[in-house]
Amino acid sequence: MASWALILVPGYHRKPRNTLREVLVANLAMSETMPMTMTASDTDKATLAVTPSDTTGLPQTLDVYEASWSDLIPTPAEDQPIGRLFRGLSLLIYWLGYPRMWCAVFRYSFYIAVGYLASAAMLVLWLVSLITIVAQAVGGDISPTAATGNGSGAMVWVGQHVQAAAAWLVAQLPQSWAATLTILIPLLPVMAVADLAAFTRAYLRDAAADGITGLRARLRMRVQSSLARALATGGYDRVIIVGHSFGSLIVTDLIAGWYRAADLEKISVVTIGSPGAVFAFRSRWLTDEIAAAVERRPGHGWSDIHADRDLLSAGLVPADSPAIEAGDVTRFVVDLPGGLMDRIDGTIHFTYFRDEQVLRTILGQGAAPGAPALPHSLGKPALPAPAV
Repeated sequence: MASWALILVPGYHRKPRNTLREVLVANLAMSETMPMTMTASDTDKATLAVTPSDTTGLPQTLDVYEASWSDLIPTPAEDQPIGRLFRGLSLLIYWLGYPRMWCAVFRYSFYIAVGYLASAAMLVLWLVSLITIVAQAVGGDISPTAATGNGSGAMVWVGQHVQAAAAWLVAQLPQSWAATLTILIPLLPVMAVADLAAFTRAYLRDAAADGITGLRARLRMRVQSSLARALATGGYDRVIIVGHSFGSLIVTDLIAGWYRAADLEKISVVTIGSPGAVFAFRSRWLTDEIAAAVERRPGHGWSDIHADRDLLSAGLVPADSPAIEAGDVTRFVVDLPGGLMDRIDGTIHFTYFRDEQVLRTILGQGAAPGAPALPHSLGKPALPAPAV
């Protein structure tokens, strides 16, 4: 009996395990052109029985797994206001102070790059307005010694400059305006995006939260174990790896360094709503890993799905990438429904799995009923595994 495995790698999302898997499975079961029924579901996997059809090349069963990693997302720290201010400033410097990020702003995805920068800037503005109110209330003493009790030389020096800036704000900004900013700015998704920006920075730097293993390695190993288990069963004719949003970066890193080239013959990769084309401008290693991964040419193809309405997506590779011209990646642009607020608050970013074209592309059935398999799924042997 023919059987496929689908391993779903979610993005940055503080949700319980299998939340996104349930969304995908529910929409597959409701597919108009690929009839199937969920027959079993537990914490490990969900199984779908596929109804035979003359217009699809699907197996009899499809097992869906989720390689969850939400437990590795740190809980937002309850910093003192001065600590949050420095955190916002450091994010602003990291994203704004790197010249290649400006290439991303003006060349590929204006919204995703500016969104990160604007969120850090708004975070700083919010915290400065908050500190201004405190300064007005306590007579202008907002030095690190007053805020945290830490009187170290460096902190005092920085605190003096922050205090001077706040004193200027006290003179220039009416208290009612500062209070209004403090109320309005948190209503925007500033803190959430700032947390994501901080997590992305930690990932691109391969920061070690435990002082032992880097974040990049921990995320890659989480997905690697799921893929290794699926391949080890020997019972699957094809293994589909789907990386949504930030998960697309983890999948790419995994494929670039996969240790058995023969395994890639039965693998297909689908990246959805990826920010890779922008983040690659901030990280040399990510640029190299994306290039190495797509050049390995998984046996059943690599599809990259992007929606212009999704302000959090730029695609794994840009539209003018040589990888697309060479056929290593097939890029699909879908039209997801949603209004302006759905774009701003990120709702559209989580609606890909409701689109029939996306579901068919995930399962290699093309964009329309009866369409053949993806064009680059044929005659593309996997390249040798990279040297270790």
